[in-house]
Amino acid sequence: SAPSRPAARQATRLHSLLTSKHPPSLLHRALRASCSSHHGRELDRLASHPRLHARAIHLLWKLDPFSCGGDAAKGLADLEAARQRRRRAMAMETLSSSRAASSPPRVHIAEEAIRRKERAKFVAPAVPFVHYSVANAHLHLVLQMVSCNSILARSAVRSLWGWLTDFGGRWVAMERERVRK
Repeated sequence: SAPSRPAARQATRLHSLLTSKHPPSLLHRALRASCSSHHGRELDRLASHPRLHARAIHLLWKLDPFSCGGDAAKGLADLEAARQRRRRAMAMETLSSSRAASSPPRVHIAEEAIRRKERAKFVAPAVPFVHYSVANAHLHLVLQMVSCNSILARSAVRSLWGWLTDFGGRWVAMERERVRK
């Protein structure tokens, strides 16, 4: 039961992009295009009729531009798990090599070669989130929507406050982890 009108199909694509955040480069371009398409007329139309475009506006407010979604998030989690396993294996190896100095030498793979492959496979898809370009485009879109329709200011402030408090909690957790290591 796909929508039959082209505008409805485009709205469905935008909604699925805002919920999945995948691919990140397309999300970044869509947020930037929403601000500037047709010299701002599209944004004005979106902000002028908030009841008509309630679902899209709701998804924009709920979008977390600091965390990547889809395969990129899973890839980064897999990368961190692999790095943890590698650290444990290296620690065990140094412990065992100090105990048995007479064992034959083992072949070591250069850490930089491993990092290069990891960057290409896992980190590159998440670059728009890591470098905050998605967050920057999203903030510009939120500010322009509020400047088009001041009724949206309350929802925008609530959304921005949610990002700040959520990121503050994540920052505290990251700082504790850094101090623990």
